Amino acid sequence: MGLFSKRELCPVCGGEVKGLFLTKIGDKKTLCKDCSKRISMNKKLLKTATPESIQEHLAYRKKNAEKYAALRWDIQYTDVPGLKFGVDAGAGFFYLVHDDLHDEDNPVVFSFDQLTGYELYRSSRRVDDADTPGDTALESTLSALSGIADLMKKEDEVKTDFFKLKLTVSDPYWADLEIKINFFVDSLYGSNGLPGFDRQLQSICQLFKHVIRKEPVSIF
Repeated sequence: MGLFSKRELCPVCGGEVKGLFLTKIGDKKTLCKDCSKRISMNKKLLKTATPESIQEHLAYRKKNAEKYAALRWDIQYTDVPGLKFGVDAGAGFFYLVHDDLHDEDNPVVFSFDQLTGYELYRSSRRVDDADTPGDTALESTLSALSGIADLMKKEDEVKTDFFKLKLTVSDPYWADLEIKINFFVDSLYGSNGLPGFDRQLQSICQLFKHVIRKEPVSIF
């Protein structure tokens, strides 16, 4: 680096750009660490984002933080690997924390009215959606596969699996969400299983179905 080389500045706030894992926006300019960590939007939107649109987004995120702090999260799910989920059923809101959404300190908050689509996949096979009548198919799917998993499992082999939640939300920054939930097979079926994982995931999926169908929501 030359003695008089120009130091790169953040195009949004003018702060110094330094550190690792920083965010780049559409014009290939890099944001500073502070602006980078406050962003939560679909990666596709970042490719076309401008400094002005990022400023609007950060104002939106500030309002999201105020909303998150003001709501009463009656119940929160934390046993699902990589996912934190909370519900204010009385006010009609839920929040999500997942690696793809970023910023655990300011979880993304959605209203029930924003949720318009839901599908649950196990690996590549769809096992449930909002149109499937009755309770979520997750419970029967786990029950049917648990015995098979135990028979196939080898003591010296680590087996993994995953669920994928696909949500359609009328949000300007997260119109479509794909939340992948990875887990070790032992987490569900082994003697050292993760207590509450299957129960909590069932409850989350059932909530989505009730919300989309405009049915009474019961989460307790």
